[in-house]
Amino acid sequence: MVVIEFDLPRSVSLSALDENNVTLKDSPENGGQESNKMVPRATLICRPNSHPFQERNLSLESAMKVGRSVARVKPAVNNAIFDCKVLSRNHALLWYKDGKFYLQDTKSSNGTFVNNQRLSKGSEESVPREVCSGDIVQFGVDVMENSRKVTHGCIVATVKLYLPDGKEAKASPSTGIQEEEDSCELGKQDLYQLNQWIQEAVIREQVLETKLGSLQRIVSATREAAEMGWTALMEEDRLLTRIESLENQLVVSSKNFHEDKLREEIRKLYDEKNIYQDVSKESLRKVLTEKMETFKKLQETERSLSNAEDERDNMKELNDKLNEQILELAEKFEKESDELQSCKRKLQEADNQQLRHEQEMQSRQDALREAQEKETVLLAQVESRQAEIDFTKEQLANLRLRLDSMKVAEELKKDENEIGGDEVEDKSNNVKENQTETLRQRVVQLESQLKTSLANNLNGEFVPDPIGYKSKEVDRLQGIECVLPFQSFIVSSFCWFWISLPYHSGIGWPFL
Repeated sequence: MVVIEFDLPRSVSLSALDENNVTLKDSPENGGQESNKMVPRATLICRPNSHPFQERNLSLESAMKVGRSVARVKPAVNNAIFDCKVLSRNHALLWYKDGKFYLQDTKSSNGTFVNNQRLSKGSEESVPREVCSGDIVQFGVDVMENSRKVTHGCIVATVKLYLPDGKEAKASPSTGIQEEEDSCELGKQDLYQLNQWIQEAVIREQVLETKLGSLQRIVSATREAAEMGWTALMEEDRLLTRIESLENQLVVSSKNFHEDKLREEIRKLYDEKNIYQDVSKESLRKVLTEKMETFKKLQETERSLSNAEDERDNMKELNDKLNEQILELAEKFEKESDELQSCKRKLQEADNQQLRHEQEMQSRQDALREAQEKETVLLAQVESRQAEIDFTKEQLANLRLRLDSMKVAEELKKDENEIGGDEVEDKSNNVKENQTETLRQRVVQLESQLKTSLANNLNGEFVPDPIGYKSKEVDRLQGIECVLPFQSFIVSSFCWFWISLPYHSGIGWPFL
């Protein structure tokens, strides 16, 4: 039984206080006058989306602490202590001063909200915030436990404030304006209320899911209890039937048997009891032995299971390492494949280049073969021309010998003419000498031309006689032959040979 002395507010019901085992009485020192004392009051009305709590009526004669219940401070209708896990021990303060009501967050973890506006950051003390009657205050936020998937709701309440004279304090300006404006658009208060309804629906859904789970567990437990009760009832009926039969047998046996027979029957029953006890002990011993063996097997199985788990962990680690190695090998294989592809491309390029080189080499070999053939032909031509040149040199040597003999003959004739010749012969001899000198100069000129043609025209080109040089030379030599029959015949033959030599050898006329 808890005894609390305070002025009873108008909105507090005696039935609620009786249910919470609270007794109200006036202070004997003040002689019942304190109940008539006017003090500011506050009422916290639970909202549907709040953690459930009983309506609180607070006396704000001094600052009222809002916090979580502990061992020495329990929740009551006249304090702001709540059995809620999301609240801090010293969560907030609510007080009255100079005709206004103030709310301050005292470094709470989950924060304090007025009309969905947080007063301060986490673990920081806020500045005093004026509250009005009808404001919605929220202490903390909903927190869900991941381990048990349970949501702990926060405290959400509508605060009603009363001045010391008993009149309700002024309402919130935003709330008054919203009530006056009846527009189609949703205001902040409507959005906040919609948010609160959504939170309330979520919490109700969670509560329903929890209740449904508990009901399912209760139904399953009830079904099991019913089955067990039915089995027990059947067993009880059987036992009662057995007891009745035994009582009937006892009555019959008491009528039919005397004391000696009863004693003998009792002795037999006692012996049977002893035998049954021995058999039961033996069976219990066997059961215990089997239990011990089973326990040992269980221990061995647990050890083997732990070994298997360790082996599984080792195999898992080995598998992870092998997977890493496989990935590394795959990367290396990809790199090697790329390198192999590049090498193949390079090899293909090298093969193509080698093929081009072989083609070039083949073409060069063909060109070399043709050059060798041309060289062979040229060598053959050079040899043939060399042979012709040697033959020409021999003929020139013979011509020189004949020319020397002709000179000797001319000298002899001169000597004869000096002895018995006349002037006509002297003139003819002079003409012959002049012609011979001209012929000698012509031979020298032909030799120089032959050397020039051999030096300049080595390709064997044929040069025709476009201006009739050969015919002119032939006509000229025929005129000389008329004057010098024998000598001119030799000279004309020599000149004919030198003139016709370019046509036969293919050297041509380089001096043309």
